[in-house]
Amino acid sequence: MAAAKSKTKGPKQRARKGAARKRAAPRASMAGALAEAAWAEADAALAQALADLDEMTSATSEAAREDLLAMLAQSLSRAARKRGLARVATVGDREKYDPKRHDLIDSGGKMPKTVRIRARGVARGAELLVKPRAGPLGRKKRS
Repeated sequence: MAAAKSKTKGPKQRARKGAARKRAAPRASMAGALAEAAWAEADAALAQALADLDEMTSATSEAAREDLLAMLAQSLSRAARKRGLARVATVGDREKYDPKRHDLIDSGGKMPKTVRIRARGVARGAELLVKPRAGPLGRKKRS
């Protein structure tokens, strides 16, 4: 008959388990380092956007302001991409009104069936962070 194994762990077994945990620790710190690097990139892109904003507000000509506005839009888009943000909807589109999906503006007290998108929303993956702003469609005049 074989001798029954003891259920208590000896010092060697405990030492091996502890060593395995120590080897696994760098993985956690690697994930932290990657997350920190992503934040640093997003911070740099946002800092660039803020500098572009200052230039735009101090521009003396309309043409310079338009060029700097385009640069600001690119800088903000870059910062958003670095953080995994995406724009939702398209300005000017008509959509069926959904209070869970739209932020209704200028409703006039009446819930519209269809709305026009006035400002895009922002999402990260499936999570909607800012709803698209929408207003009711203008009524067609009867002749």
